[in-house]
Amino acid sequence: MAVSSTQIQFDSLFGLFTYLAIVVSIIVFSLLLYFIVRFRDKPSSRTPEDTPILGKIPPSRGHARSVVITVSLSTIILAALIVGSFGAIDNILTPPQQVCQGCAIEVTAHQFYWQFTYDNGTKPYHALDILRVPLGQKIVPDAIPGRTNTIWFRPDTTGNFTIQCYELCGPGHATMKGTLMVMPFTVYMAWYNSTVVH
Repeated sequence: MAVSSTQIQFDSLFGLFTYLAIVVSIIVFSLLLYFIVRFRDKPSSRTPEDTPILGKIPPSRGHARSVVITVSLSTIILAALIVGSFGAIDNILTPPQQVCQGCAIEVTAHQFYWQFTYDNGTKPYHALDILRVPLGQKIVPDAIPGRTNTIWFRPDTTGNFTIQCYELCGPGHATMKGTLMVMPFTVYMAWYNSTVVH
């Protein structure tokens, strides 16, 4: 079950990669089995004319048609994967023009924890590694230190979800986890307004 708009995109892209890999594997292994059976060695088999012999240059072999078909199919498959990948990445890296109050969040990654700063100036030090967001709203977090990297997502399910660092950041990388708390909008706004920095 998808919990955000971006998860749906990545799941679709993963599905595209998986289905194409399955189709290509079926074709390749079917041909492999066919050729093993069709051209297996038999007692009546004779040595092919193009068998390499030491000291003799073998005659050219192969067909241009096979090369054209193989290259064309490979190009079609790679084009589908490239277009799908760039489409998903472009959508995720192009944040919406307007987001709700409290939905633009600066994320600071430390070794080895997360700190979240909300657009009202709140930095909840007592709750490091916990990101609160409202359900159904477009959220814009910025998450790479020393560089502005803006992404966005829209959570579709309330609950607590794991935030995991996906850049190898050192020996504590495996334990660099946080919690995404997706709350109903009214509950989130009540929390957000109660944390205003004066």
